[in-house]
Amino acid sequence: MSNASVLPGYLDPRIESLPPPPPAEGVLGDRIDGIIILVSAGDVYLAKACCASIRRWMGDISITLLVDGHRTDTSEVERLPNVHRLVAQDLMDEQSARSCTGFWVKLLVFWKSPYERFLYLDADTLVWGDVRAYAELDRYDFIAGFDCRRPRVFSTREEVERFVYDVEYMEKRETPVRWAGKELANNGVFFARRGVFPRDVLLELRRLPCWRNYEQGVLNFLRWRAMDQGMPRVTGCRLQYFPAEITYAQEDRLIPRDLRHPAIVHWICKKPKLGRRYQANDDYRRLFLTLTGRTRFQGLRLFWEDLGVWLGRHKRSLLGQKTHSEPLLTGK
Repeated sequence: MSNASVLPGYLDPRIESLPPPPPAEGVLGDRIDGIIILVSAGDVYLAKACCASIRRWMGDISITLLVDGHRTDTSEVERLPNVHRLVAQDLMDEQSARSCTGFWVKLLVFWKSPYERFLYLDADTLVWGDVRAYAELDRYDFIAGFDCRRPRVFSTREEVERFVYDVEYMEKRETPVRWAGKELANNGVFFARRGVFPRDVLLELRRLPCWRNYEQGVLNFLRWRAMDQGMPRVTGCRLQYFPAEITYAQEDRLIPRDLRHPAIVHWICKKPKLGRRYQANDDYRRLFLTLTGRTRFQGLRLFWEDLGVWLGRHKRSLLGQKTHSEPLLTGK
């Protein structure tokens, strides 16, 4: 794919570097206490780029890596200043250990977050600008990260049952949630207050056999229910772009060149990998190397890392182990 194929007026982060973002307006440093990034074995290379983008645009804010599995090696990422590690399995009691596996590990942030007010990010994201501009946690307890280009607002039961949950099952269980006109949020990005969704509620819902797309179904359901009931205080903001989402038309994937607000690039579906290098992601991987004192042979270092990721993915595949970096049809 060449630059000539990009639509006029749009930028494609797969093949182009991200330009400098608009400057932050006002004092944003006190809006959140830190950032949590969920990292599994196959995501470490992505987390490096994610953390480098945070350091570039959000300074020395505290970052906690919520690591899935003791063997997941994040020592290189921790070379950045003010980056900390929590192993998910060390935070779990017996009940949550049975429930919070795979994608469901993300639920832990709601009662085990080291921060009262936090930004949650999947590892396959890049921060572009100071996104604390959206963190109105003095007014809200949970702020979803909506799609900037292609909002999915539900009008039919079939749509909800495909992307969120089994409506009939839930209507038999409790007071129906009004889903018509509600919007789907990809939960790879959100702002929250610790405890906004209680542990017991999350684990009870987790056990139900009705969810689509793992924890994403649960969190959208809880946000919609909160909108109906008025508590907790929930809202959303438009800040996610999905350049690698193969089901989107080109104009729905790309970033307007005249964009004037902070945003987050989220590599859902087709992740960066060996043989599929994305320019913006490589830029921040190189920045990570620079920030950790490795300024020479960066291209070669990235190649060897990509090769190691490829070998690791195939090893886990042979062992029958899934990782967070494996794409789902529903766009995780």
